[in-house]
Amino acid sequence: MRDVKRRSVLQASACTAAAAVAGNAFVGKPAMDWFRGLTAPRRQLPLPAFLVVGGLYYGIIGYVLARSIDRRDARSTAWSLAVVVGNEAWNGAFFGRRSTRAGFVGLCAFVVPLVALQRSVAGDARSRHALAPYTAYVLVYDLPWTYRLWRLNPTRGRMRLPATGD
Repeated sequence: MRDVKRRSVLQASACTAAAAVAGNAFVGKPAMDWFRGLTAPRRQLPLPAFLVVGGLYYGIIGYVLARSIDRRDARSTAWSLAVVVGNEAWNGAFFGRRSTRAGFVGLCAFVVPLVALQRSVAGDARSRHALAPYTAYVLVYDLPWTYRLWRLNPTRGRMRLPATGD
């Protein structure tokens, strides 16, 4: 039994770590410079707080994924993986494309698997309670924040990359 749990934790950790590395590849210095240059909504968290939330997200989703794998809950495992992929796709849309509009639209799409995951873990109290604060954060803070960021930066929301000359 202990080996099964250990394997679940290792699989979930590997999955979330790989996703974190892949998704954050889009967040380099040029992307952060672009982000800092945007007009910020009044209620924007400071950058260190965003980093804390990101770290907590990876811990929470790793925990929920490990429990889903351990319970052999294919539905929750699939939704957990969809959330992981969706989060990294958001990084690519927002930071990779440097687009506030793509960030908002991407977050709207991300809400679908996140809410489905929250529903799929309803029978597992530990996963349900671990995931609920993050789900609430996305719905109550992230969604309005990305919308406002987009509306404050409708034309500056996408940075044109310099053309290369031949």
